[in-house]
Amino acid sequence: MKKSLVLLALASLFIGTTSCRKKDEPKPVVPVLPNTTDNTADATTIKNSQAVFTVPAGSIVYISPKKGLNILGATMDKSDSTKFTVGSNGLLGINGNVDILTVQSDDATEIALTKSSPMLKRLRILSKSRSASATKTTFNLSGATELEGLLISGYTTDILDLTKQTKLRYLALGGFNWKNYNFVEMTKFLGSPNEMSTDIEEVKLPANNVIEYVAGRTPFQNGKFDIDNLPRLKKFFWQSPAFANLTFAKSQNLEILFANAPSGGVKLNVDLGNKPKLQDITLYNATLSKLAVSNTTAANLLKDSSAPAEVVELDNIDPAQAISYIKRTAGTTTKSITLKNMSLTEAQILDLISGLGATNGTLKVKADLLTTAVKAALTAKGWTGSSL
Repeated sequence: MKKSLVLLALASLFIGTTSCRKKDEPKPVVPVLPNTTDNTADATTIKNSQAVFTVPAGSIVYISPKKGLNILGATMDKSDSTKFTVGSNGLLGINGNVDILTVQSDDATEIALTKSSPMLKRLRILSKSRSASATKTTFNLSGATELEGLLISGYTTDILDLTKQTKLRYLALGGFNWKNYNFVEMTKFLGSPNEMSTDIEEVKLPANNVIEYVAGRTPFQNGKFDIDNLPRLKKFFWQSPAFANLTFAKSQNLEILFANAPSGGVKLNVDLGNKPKLQDITLYNATLSKLAVSNTTAANLLKDSSAPAEVVELDNIDPAQAISYIKRTAGTTTKSITLKNMSLTEAQILDLISGLGATNGTLKVKADLLTTAVKAALTAKGWTGSSL
């Protein structure tokens, strides 16, 4: 009986050890094979691909990564495995399960990702040249619902519908090498293309979007890019904005705002309101109709801003930042200044006044700061003081 129990225990131990060994064994790695092509696929087959590009026959399209994809309707270059020549039917299809897809074409007139692509997290679609030769390109990204990052640059299009991209966190529309401006997060996730000519008339965002990082260079007009509906936004970098309002009504997590060189002589309305997490506002090569921000005491908030504002309203920000910004930028532009909830001294106010131009402006501060010396300095500049 004892011998039977010993044998049973040994058998159980062996089975348990074998079972544990099986659980601990690493799963076999499925190799990712180099990209394949089928230049004989018919139009119907190509149109059923996960990504479909309508491109003139004989055009060149660059595609990466070099592994994990099946490209239909094109021939791979013998010396460059990212270079493809489109076949006679003018369609190119891409299938595969990859995390990131980059496609460069100067000639695409239609770009459609309407089939499910569950693995695709990052999509980069760029012209090869500074701007596409195609007069206009249409986009349909309705199947790319798992995207976390999207870069489109170098194209002209009427509407970019992103209402299906509810998981999108990184959005880049147009390129201007934001790596040079220390936009680390965007550079790591989507790269940093050189300055490119991009003209997107309107972008539609998901109502409950989760976008955190935005970069761009495309001439949206007012109301064509709803930056007031970016509740998760942390960093916003834009070159040559044609839209005036940089207000970010729902962006309470905003940390960095960068904008420069607005197009068409647009005056920027930077009416930010309460932004407790804001660390850096960098605005230059621009004129502001208004700069208003409150409740952020970052020590370098306006250190790199050189754009003057006609109206300045600063409430509970670092006093040194307020004085320094106004003194070096006001000149002949600033006409109204309001400073609230800051521990300011007479000396600081006099220092600020030294940078004012003769614009018949008004300075609004606490009554006890409107000393005889301050009033005299304001009068000498053609300004008046008003108590809050």
